[in-house]
Formats: sequence, structure tokens, C-alpha cells
Amino acid sequence: MKQNSRIQLENTLIGALGVLSLVLFILSFLPGLGLANRVGILLEMGHMVQRAFSVVLFILTFQLWKRKRAAWNIAVLLLFLSFLRGLTALSSPSYLPFHLAEAVLFLLLLCFRKDFCCPSDRRSLGRSLLFLLLALAGIIVNAGISYHFSVKPLGETSLDSLMDSLIQGTAMIFGMGNPGNVSRETHVVELVTFWFSWGCILASILYAVRPWLLRPVSHASDLMHARTLVNLYSQNPSAYLTLEDDKLLYFGQKVDGVIPYGVVGSTIVINGDPICADSDFPVLLAEFKEFCQRSAHNLFFISVTDHFLEEYKKQGFGWVKNGEEARFHLADYEISGKKGAKMRMNINHARKAGVVVHEYCPLKQRDAQIEADLNRITNEWLQQKKSSMLTFVMGTVELENPMDKRYFYATDADGKIVAFIVFVPFLGKRGYMADVTRHGTGAPSGVMETILYDAFQVFKDEGIEYGSLGVAPLAGLENDSSNPVEKLLCFAYNHLNDCYGFRDLYRAKEKYSPTEWVPSYYIYLPKIPTPDMFYALVTIQNPHQIREAAEDLVKGWAQRLRNKRTSLTHQSKPSRQVSWAASSSTKQPDTRKQTDADKKAD
Repeated sequence: MKQNSRIQLENTLIGALGVLSLVLFILSFLPGLGLANRVGILLEMGHMVQRAFSVVLFILTFQLWKRKRAAWNIAVLLLFLSFLRGLTALSSPSYLPFHLAEAVLFLLLLCFRKDFCCPSDRRSLGRSLLFLLLALAGIIVNAGISYHFSVKPLGETSLDSLMDSLIQGTAMIFGMGNPGNVSRETHVVELVTFWFSWGCILASILYAVRPWLLRPVSHASDLMHARTLVNLYSQNPSAYLTLEDDKLLYFGQKVDGVIPYGVVGSTIVINGDPICADSDFPVLLAEFKEFCQRSAHNLFFISVTDHFLEEYKKQGFGWVKNGEEARFHLADYEISGKKGAKMRMNINHARKAGVVVHEYCPLKQRDAQIEADLNRITNEWLQQKKSSMLTFVMGTVELENPMDKRYFYATDADGKIVAFIVFVPFLGKRGYMADVTRHGTGAPSGVMETILYDAFQVFKDEGIEYGSLGVAPLAGLENDSSNPVEKLLCFAYNHLNDCYGFRDLYRAKEKYSPTEWVPSYYIYLPKIPTPDMFYALVTIQNPHQIREAAEDLVKGWAQRLRNKRTSLTHQSKPSRQVSWAASSSTKQPDTRKQTDADKKAD
């Protein structure tokens, strides 16, 4: 059977299980219906048990759709036990079609067992066992309650032994019997115990099906292999971030390549392009695409170049431009003329303030004082930031294991370190991207421009071809685009600058006078991205970003409202005061925007 036909048949079976779970849940609330009674007799379940079982079955169905191996194991076990019960219970012939359907579903799941390939995380399996033990404890407690209240005043009991009580308690939990006549208080306790046990069973299943995708790569050899691939084949400036601790790594099975990714819900987010030889790219992309589809995950690539864009389209991915990368061809880069006037002015200001740029090479010789100063600057920089630090799309300083990173720092007239930039390689070390840019409190104006310019001169003298400042998100999009996703991104760029300074960040990169702007893309599957995919995109970069964006949006609206009220108040005053207010109000926003732009760049 062809792969697509097999997947469609599997999804049909899984969908049928999902519909069945919903029908069972609805019928549990319709005890007077003839069909509901027949289902209850067939399942030998009370209404509460039927509801709990239908919820568990629905969640199990969703996990089967994600091709979880543990979900397959549980489903096969339940079908097998149910089929055996049908054979031994001598059910009415009218129920024979149901048992035959169970048998067919059981056999089909056995035939498709290889497709349910997403294994569980070992740590989650331990937690699953813990919740299963808690469910068992609930059953034992319920048995003790049943035995205690079955004892008569003369010391006799309606039960032969505590074991009988345990059997009756288990029957009550799983609906294979009816509880005895007990007091209202006892009934409440038994009801709480019932839902506690089923809640633990549900938690046990959820932990059991937690996928291995959540486990980070732990072997040093894998990291070194990825590093080799990055230095050989990285055409994307973001490629070196593959080696950061917040990435999970997928290594190709058919070709030699690596893909850095993270997981948020049912979406796999990939930072940059898959890293491999150009000739191997179609095979690696198809392999990873099949791997994600078999585990029912959506795909979202960010910061993708146009190098493999046609292959993404060929394999059925959706795409949209998401910004532009500020890149510098170092042989042609200069700051003379009108275009570089602002850059020259900032550098001259820093030079007059005594700024001198140095390169720190921790692999040659560690310097505890320099590293302490770099950590101090990081702390000062964090105190100046208005939002949390981005992850996943940005690297770290990583002085303990710098590998191929290069560090440039600036000192002021007193010899104090005031700022630094960490560069990471791309294009097989024929290019370097400014990844981490930080300045401390009181750093002279123009210090970041000076570090960048001097570092580029060092790279140029070494024969390195390119420099990069990374992507300016949502810059260079078409406002009249017919692509609905691009329209959405244009709206964010034009109206949500209070949440994230898209325009300010673009201006901050533009002032460095890049020699070209390289388009950057989002690539996604399915072709029409769902809201949870965009949620994953935002959350993986900063778990607090949505909350912070909402706060910034409210503050921005409040500030504009105050400015409007102030303007109306000034208009009601004499013309001399109006003139003064107008002149001051036109200067303040420009200064603020310039400062915000510099902070975003740093």
C-alpha cells in the first residue's frame, strides 16, 4: 500500500475512534434512550465510568493521530482485553458485529504498528508509573471505605473478606459492578475517590505518550558532528546557532545533515535552513518532513534564505517573506560619502571619547578580568532592557566553550570595558554575523558602531568576504501583497511597534549602511499556517513575549492618549505657550525613537 493511502486509512480509523468516544460521552447523559441502555449493557459500565472512559479514549485518539507509540500500545491492549471479554462473556448475538469491528481494528493497528514510531520520553514514563500507582492507591482507599461501612453493629460484615471489598471497590471504579447502599457522606468520599483514580489514570496516559522530541541531544559527539556540518555547509547566517543548548538536533538517516529545532505543542520550529550539502538538501528536507508528518507535527522554518526556496515550494511548503538581513560585502564596504555620514559621526564621537577596540581570544588564553567585565556588561544591559531576553533565534556569550565564536570589546578613556560584540561564522567561515551585542551603563555614544566597523576591518584583512547584522523582522514587505500571511505581517509592522520595535530595529541596522539587504522567509507546512503555529513562533523566542507585548501595547495606547490630552490642553492656552509646547513636542518623540532604536540594536 502506498504511503499516502496508508496514512489516509490510519487517519480514518483514528477518526472513527474519536467519533466513538464522543458518542459514548453524549449517550452517558441520555440514560432513557434505548441505544444508551444497550451501549451500557455492552460495555458493562455505569454512566460516570462511561464518561471517564470516553474522555480517556478521546485523548488516546488524539495521541494516536500524532503516531505516539505508547498510545498505540495502550489502544492495542484495550482492544485485546475487550475482545477477550466478548469471547468469554457469551454476549447476545446482536453484539457480534461490535466484537468483529473490535477484532478488525485490532488487526489493522497491528498491521500499521511501524507507523506509530514516536517513542516516549523515559523520564515521562517514570512519572506515568507514579500516577498509575496513585490510581491504585485510590482504589485501595475506596476498598477500605467499602469494607469499613459493610461491618454490622455486632461485628459481622456483608463481605466475606477485605479482598471482596477490594474487588467491589475496583468494580465501582471501572464500572463492573454497583456500589452498595451507603450513607451520603460515604457516597461523597467514594465519588471523590472515583474521580481521583480516573484523573490519575488520565495523567498516567498523558505522561506515557510524551514524545522523545522533548529530549535534548546529550552526546558531545553529536555536537561536534553538528559543528563540522555547520562549518562545511552553513550558507545561512543563523546556522551557527544550531550549536546552542536550546536546540534539539535531527541528524539525517539517508544523507549527512543536521536540522536544529524546538517543539511548542504540536509545532516544530526550525531556526534557519537544514544544514547539508546542496545536493543532499532535497533528500534531507523530505526525510524530516515525513518524520514530522508521521508524528503529526506542523513545521515552521524561520530566518530562511532564498538559497533553497524553490525546493521548499517544490515539496509543498507555504512561504512568505518575513524581513531582510543587513549584509555587508566587506571588500566594498565603506562609510565615506553622504550614506555613511551618520556612521562616521558616531565613530568619530566614540574615538574622541577614547574608545579603543580589542579582540579577546579565550581559546588562546583565558583572562578572568576580561570575562568578569563582559559578565558585568551583560548584567547592566539586562537592567536597561524593557523586555525579557530573546532565545532560540539568538545565541549566548558562552565563554566556557566558545568554539568558533569571536569576541570584540571596547574600552573607554579610563581603560574600562564598556561594550562588546560576539560574532558567529557562516558560509564556511567566509562570513561572520554579529550575534550578541551589548553595552554597559554609561557607554560612550557610538561605541557599538566603532566595535562593528573595527571588527569588519579585521575580518576584511583576513580575507573574510561577508559581515552580517542578522534579520530586521518584517522589513521590506509589500503592503499590497495578495498573500494573506504577508498582509498580516505588514499589519504587525505598521501597527504593533509598541509591542516590538520593528521600525526602530530596521532603522538601527540601516544606519550601519549595509551593502545589501538579503530577503528572509518563513517556510511552513501546512500551506496555510494555523494560529497555534504563530503562537509557537512567538513563544519559542520568548515565553513571556505575549504578556509583555500586551503590556507594551496598553502603555503605548495610554501614552498616545495622554499626548492627545496634553495637546488639546495646550491648544486652549495663549499662542505663545502653544508655540513652545509644539516645538518641544516635535523634538521629544524623535529623541526617544533614536534611543529606542539604539537599544534594540544593542
